[in-house]
Amino acid sequence: MAEYSLERHRWSTPSAARGFTASLQRHGRGARACEVATFGGHLVAWAASGVQVPDSSTTGSERMENGLLRVFTTADWILGLLVVYVVAIVIFGIFYGKKRVCECSDLVIAGRGLNYPLSVASILSTWICAGAMMGAAGFAYLFGKQGVIFDPWAPAIGMILLGCLFAHRLRRARYITVTDFMDSRYDRRTGMLYSVIQVLAATTWLAGSLVALGMVISLTTGLSIALAILAATATIIIVTASGGLGALARVDVVVVVLVVIGLLMLFPTVIADVGGWSNFVATATTWSELPAWAMTPLPGDQGYLFYTGAMGIFLYIAAWSALSIGDVPSQVLNQRALAARDERTATYSFITGGIVYLLLGLMVVMVGIAAFTTGVVVSPDLAEQVLPWAAYQYLPPWAAVLFIVAMAAAIISTCSGCTLGIGSLTGNNIYRYFKPKAGDRELLRVCRATIIASTLLAMALALYFRGVYRLIILSGGLVLPTIAAPYFFGHFWRKANRTGALAAFFAGLAGWIIAYRWALPTTKIMNTGTLAEGQVFMDWAVSDALFIAIVPGAIVSIVTLIVISLLTQKSDPPRPIRDVEGREMGPLPILPWCRKT
Repeated sequence: MAEYSLERHRWSTPSAARGFTASLQRHGRGARACEVATFGGHLVAWAASGVQVPDSSTTGSERMENGLLRVFTTADWILGLLVVYVVAIVIFGIFYGKKRVCECSDLVIAGRGLNYPLSVASILSTWICAGAMMGAAGFAYLFGKQGVIFDPWAPAIGMILLGCLFAHRLRRARYITVTDFMDSRYDRRTGMLYSVIQVLAATTWLAGSLVALGMVISLTTGLSIALAILAATATIIIVTASGGLGALARVDVVVVVLVVIGLLMLFPTVIADVGGWSNFVATATTWSELPAWAMTPLPGDQGYLFYTGAMGIFLYIAAWSALSIGDVPSQVLNQRALAARDERTATYSFITGGIVYLLLGLMVVMVGIAAFTTGVVVSPDLAEQVLPWAAYQYLPPWAAVLFIVAMAAAIISTCSGCTLGIGSLTGNNIYRYFKPKAGDRELLRVCRATIIASTLLAMALALYFRGVYRLIILSGGLVLPTIAAPYFFGHFWRKANRTGALAAFFAGLAGWIIAYRWALPTTKIMNTGTLAEGQVFMDWAVSDALFIAIVPGAIVSIVTLIVISLLTQKSDPPRPIRDVEGREMGPLPILPWCRKT
């Protein structure tokens, strides 16, 4: 066995650095020295950790790098099952498309035929993917529960909000996309802006999911990330363009069941390895030395993820709102509500999905925290690999194979859902702005062409950017300061008008950009020395600044919408909500189980 080389981490205090070395010694990592230095205003601990890895005589399938397995011994089984799965869903998608997809609505909302089980599975598969699994486990490893407010907490809240407040409204109106609501409530210019932002957000989300998929396959099989992404792109294009949401929903049932079984096997095994639940709660630690169970900002210089003052407050609010409030207007999610067979199915599918998603996501979070607690040492840029490593380490070989294949399958479903949302917005809305008399067959062709183009674009982004969790979170960040206020106020404030909505969009976007420029110098300082001495970890610096800026941008958007709408009531009378056929819908219940508005 050969000793591993130097490990380097950033801590907020010298005691935290020394505590890290002590934790290595407690877990038998053989730490021999600790040197504390300051880079960019941060104390950085360097420790000769002595992590043991197999030497060159060990087989390649067992070789470890930076504390994590690089290739599974079951790589051939994983690749074989993935090939079988891909071939099966491609054949099923083509067969389903020939039988049931005749027009655009069949492709994008499954002919409004999703029952409760299919709807719940489709909703869960939209999120049980990169962010909820690999990204959340990695950020839990790094920052504990402070790091995972973004996901799974915020998305679960967003799903429940969507189920309680919006699903029944959209389904009753029989829209095909959420842009149909924006067109009806405001006008087509507002709808166009909404569509553009949603397409950008979905493309970002799709790119992050492709990165996660490539990482899973590369980590577990040795296949290159680029090759895995290319193969996944081809699969997604064929399945989505041929079978659409109807085919995906039926595949999602199998995927979700496999993921749930895998997590239910993995979670108790990991907890048992750290001495049981009570011992885990008492001894849990994180890479950053933040308290593992803290979800609120901490006193002193720890703040929220080490940001204090106004920036810490803004980042904390953004953590709760980016993927909750910011994702409620999402076409990718709302597409499931619009595809449900009735209002009741749409409502309760989202409420169920939110609850189940949170429970599953928290299991993943615990696995990430437990990984550091048991002594797994990995640099922060590789933390997203913790979950696949845990599956290999703790599950029987056959279960690990099924879990990895299920993870890959879930990410494929997520990618397909994203690209389907892009195709529906482009074909049903954006294309119709330029050609309003286009027929169903023509729109179907446009949807399919957009699916191909958007997936290829996301593939290019995925090959360039490699940060899964940040790409996933950024998709919600695009929405919150721009279109969230017009969407929410459009449903619940009758005085919201077109002028106010347009002003809110541009004012919020400007506020977000200005706030980003204000925050970036500080976030660059905060992320100096994270990976290399004296160097800025720009991925984190940029994403921190973007999320800090979300809240000022959203505030500007809300205030602008209210003020401008009130000032222009006479020149621009507000429009009522109308259904897909143009009929005024009248007062609607705030909650689906209420009779009064």
